[in-house]
Amino acid sequence: MSDKRRDAPVLVEFRRGGADRVETRHRGAVAVSDARGRLLWHAGNTQHAYALRSTAKPFQLLPLLLDGLHAGRGAEAPLSAADLAVMMSSHNGERMHTERIAALLSRFALTAQALKCGAQAPALKADKERLVRAGELPSALHCNCSGKHTNMLAVCQRRGWPIDSYLELDHPLQRRIHDILMTLVGETGMAHPHSIDGCSLPTFWLPLAALAHLFAYIADPSAAPDVEGRNITAELTTLRAAAMQHPELICGTGSLDTGLMRALEGRVFAKTGAAGLYAVALPEGPGVTTPMGIAIKIEDGDPPSRIRAAVIVEVLRQLGVATREDTALGSELEGIARATERNFRGLVVGHYTPVFRLEQA
Repeated sequence: MSDKRRDAPVLVEFRRGGADRVETRHRGAVAVSDARGRLLWHAGNTQHAYALRSTAKPFQLLPLLLDGLHAGRGAEAPLSAADLAVMMSSHNGERMHTERIAALLSRFALTAQALKCGAQAPALKADKERLVRAGELPSALHCNCSGKHTNMLAVCQRRGWPIDSYLELDHPLQRRIHDILMTLVGETGMAHPHSIDGCSLPTFWLPLAALAHLFAYIADPSAAPDVEGRNITAELTTLRAAAMQHPELICGTGSLDTGLMRALEGRVFAKTGAAGLYAVALPEGPGVTTPMGIAIKIEDGDPPSRIRAAVIVEVLRQLGVATREDTALGSELEGIARATERNFRGLVVGHYTPVFRLEQA
């Protein structure tokens, strides 16, 4: 087997017209880790490093939680679970997202002009059309990363750190986020490679197995190491609960993250990343005796998330978390996997078929 086939095996095939007519093949890798960092299951090379992109958002929220900004102070009410969910989201730019983010900015005496994530059109056609009818242009509020930037600005505001330069790698907040990530992956004192994310923030590179390990801490917060000299069980539990309570705010209507968390009703925490990256935390519960983190990378980037959807549903089935025999859940997961491809007339023209088997490490 060539190195490419071993490192990035075919995970999904698209078969157009017949079972033996393969039109496209989609390669990648899968890592399943426990909270001790042990690789439990895998497909492909899990030591290859990738930019974390939006899978880092739960951990980029930790400074706000560690500083207690979610708890309120004086006459301020605590931040709600919904507020925390939108601050680690990759949202669609729906009103439920933009209005909540605008309110959060106001709470911290900030405006949308402080956001340096850039403007982005809403993801859904109806929201785009609403802007056109109103004669408005997409703004930074519509950017899928505006919640994360709001979280960061709030920390800077309360800490007295510079607002204008919060994107810079050497800004106190970005150094702090880097150090938190390195503490969690057990590499303190090391500088990790970084690049610039789509929203202009630094994004750090880690092996796929390390990303699975990070999400295993969300699945089992009590196993996480101390961060900044403090136990962070409460903080990880809080952010996981916020996402599970408000999956619609983590992404939005029709999205993979929202659909998966709703279907499994509090049994998973799911977070998409750009360029074919996906991560899931599986706490102990039905079908899960060992809390686990799952990380997936699709080598071709998977812009519409079709392949990620097929892969994560298949991983959950192979791990025994969800089965086709569970009729109601199985039917819902079939819809999430979006295995059927239809043409412009609505005719079924092919199917996405997972073709991998997880190997025990």
